[in-house]
Amino acid sequence: MSLPQLPLVSVITPSYNQGKFIRETIDSILKQDYPNIEHIVIDGGSTDQTLSILQEYAQKDPRFRFISEPDNGQSHAINKGLALAKGQIIGWLNSDDTYLPGAIRKAVHAFQQQPAWGMLHGRGQVVDESGTAYSAYPSEKADAKSLYQSCVICQPTAFIRTHVFRQMGGVDERLQFCMDYDLWMRIAKAYPIGFIPEFLASARIHGACKSATQWHSVGVPEVLKSLAKNYSSIPPGWVSYVPQYRGMGVVDLLRQLKTLRSNSSKITGMNRYRDLWAPPILRITMESDPAAPAQFLLLKGKIPGVPMQLPKPFTLTALVNGMLVKSFTVTKALFALEIPLDPRSLTHRIDISSTSTSVPAMPQIDNMRVGGYLAEDVLPLSHEEAIVYRAFRN
Repeated sequence: MSLPQLPLVSVITPSYNQGKFIRETIDSILKQDYPNIEHIVIDGGSTDQTLSILQEYAQKDPRFRFISEPDNGQSHAINKGLALAKGQIIGWLNSDDTYLPGAIRKAVHAFQQQPAWGMLHGRGQVVDESGTAYSAYPSEKADAKSLYQSCVICQPTAFIRTHVFRQMGGVDERLQFCMDYDLWMRIAKAYPIGFIPEFLASARIHGACKSATQWHSVGVPEVLKSLAKNYSSIPPGWVSYVPQYRGMGVVDLLRQLKTLRSNSSKITGMNRYRDLWAPPILRITMESDPAAPAQFLLLKGKIPGVPMQLPKPFTLTALVNGMLVKSFTVTKALFALEIPLDPRSLTHRIDISSTSTSVPAMPQIDNMRVGGYLAEDVLPLSHEEAIVYRAFRN
């Protein structure tokens, strides 16, 4: 087969301060036995030795080019590389991972044999900081059903047809961690995903990588929100994987969701006291993003200094924009209210009135205040966040 008949493969590498590993990454691409490739590094303005290494390769190999400038993170860098790519097939290799010999050739051959595949992946080995393999990633044939249960695709082994990647709009730039898993879910709904049962790449786990430092703080919340977005539910396996979020512990998870870039709704005003005590009429104002409007307002409340089961229930009544929407009978000292919101409205004023008044046991601001409870958490939830909440609530 002559060179012009071989499809061009564009390998995109997002990079930031990985000078310790990036030379090995670049060599694993440029030394492949497949000739028709281009390698595009999108560097976020590294301050280590990365830039000098990139300049060295750009001068000696015409297949290599790079950009080095501040960006908005890994997802932004990948999409910048996608916009520059000239190939028919995209490889995505992070700046601390490597291809194994023959990986690109095997991927191209498989695509030629299976024209219906929108993407493919292979097996991946996990290596330590020195590059020593110590385990294999649990890869298997991927489709929409298997991806619902877990991410069975080792990211550096994935190759995607360029038109498919662009049809998906690239990766979601609001995601910092699981932009790859989210992309696989979206592709699986539209195209078959091929699997090569051979090792194609090495994924490096080291002390500074996100998989080691941000899995629970960013990774898990993003995975759950992506599952809710793409499947409208959370599988039981994920609920079991993070049991600390079951029951009222789900509020801790929601707090983490609210720190994500994809968070859209926000509280703009509230008359709750600084020590979280609610006045007799708790007033909250909030705004929604049109792309992900709030579905309901979650209020987690607590009545301190009383038994878990209240000796005397009391009522909380919620009005939204002046209209009565729901009344709640509170029977326990720890409770959660779901106040429904109209997703067609992007601004809300919520008034929650209490039939119970009591003097706080240890008021921190004004011992003349009255109110029935502590409003510990007040969180507007989008459709996706509501799905996560309800999966763990029970």
